[in-house]
Amino acid sequence: MKIKEILDAIGKMESGEVNMVVSAIKLRRNQLHFTDAQSFKVGDSVSFTGRRGAMLKGVVDKVKVKYLLIRTTTGQRWNVPGSHLTKIKETVSV
Repeated sequence: MKIKEILDAIGKMESGEVNMVVSAIKLRRNQLHFTDAQSFKVGDSVSFTGRRGAMLKGVVDKVKVKYLLIRTTTGQRWNVPGSHLTKIKETVSV
């Protein structure tokens, strides 16, 4: 099914049906966050976009269920969803 068809179908749904679609989307998003977070391990060098668009680099300190605790090069600790992280090859010193 194409996105346009899905959006058209959602536009024709009743309230209960829309609620079911929203629940399914939330469940899928949670599954993706879990899978993304579990693809990293402690010590991995990563980069991500912080608040206000700043590109930050750091090291994974802790892998949680859907989020990772990242220690940045500036010494800050960020709680970041796995889907917002990118593994980088360069070694990051924190």
